[in-house]
Amino acid sequence: MLENIKQIIRHNDLAVLATCLEDRPHCSLMAYISNQECTLVHMLTLKDSRKFYNISRNPQVSLLIDTRLMEKTRKQVQALTISGTCSRAPGREEPGLKNELLQRHPQLQDLASQEAAVVLQVRIASFLLLTGVSSPYFIDVSGS
Repeated sequence: MLENIKQIIRHNDLAVLATCLEDRPHCSLMAYISNQECTLVHMLTLKDSRKFYNISRNPQVSLLIDTRLMEKTRKQVQALTISGTCSRAPGREEPGLKNELLQRHPQLQDLASQEAAVVLQVRIASFLLLTGVSSPYFIDVSGS
């Protein structure tokens, strides 16, 4: 099942990022890349965005990735919820990650060229995969 989860992450490139601050949730549609092991997800944002503000005060986030564009019927759609901790990517890695993001998502060029653009990094703690409405599969990968 873990390999199926990794395939969903690798074959998609858009996710909904959910942040929360003072009991006020905020969702953003984000272009992303992941590392090969699917332990990290990277996205681009601006330092003055609401999501960055929320993450700097509460790093716990969720990502939702689904397979609706890959399936023939809604009955086959899978929804993957990723839980993890988000922070700014390490400074020495940021230029390379920006380049990788732009290779996969050239539409982000204008955003990436802004001085306030930063790379976010989600360290994955768990996965919850739903197939249909009644087949959940949960796995904790945080090691705790």
